[in-house]
Amino acid sequence: MSYDDYKLAINAFNKVLNSLRDDDSRRKFRSRAREMVEEIYTSGFIPTFFYIMSKAGLEDNKNKASDLIELLNSPTYTGVNLGKSDNASYAAYLFVILYYLSERNIIDKKVIVDKLLCNRLEMLDMLYELSPIVSARMRKYLVAIKRLAEAMIEGK
Repeated sequence: MSYDDYKLAINAFNKVLNSLRDDDSRRKFRSRAREMVEEIYTSGFIPTFFYIMSKAGLEDNKNKASDLIELLNSPTYTGVNLGKSDNASYAAYLFVILYYLSERNIIDKKVIVDKLLCNRLEMLDMLYELSPIVSARMRKYLVAIKRLAEAMIEGK
């Protein structure tokens, strides 16, 4: 992992921290960060990504996809509120993954935005093709997110 990936993890974490406005949703994100990094490498990237997407609440709340897109496109860390529910913590972790994919040019940000709004199944199909690459490249980044969450968000 390069220095740039650590910087990317810090940037993603700052965006998440500022988009989860209450302590409970931040603690839930901390739990997601601790669980999901291991789940990806136990169950595989694609099944875990399916699970994260299903729990993020995108199908129930069209604004959630718009919030993720705004967070992806925002150069700053303020302005987006992902909410207070369990869904918010999964949406925040989904953002962490999508942010890596876009910032490392694995999938173009415009394509991610389009697929989030119009056809998430196509994005899943793209990720299926890329999953060996994504899994290998993303591991240390997700571990860095996990460590940041453990260090910066108080547990129960």
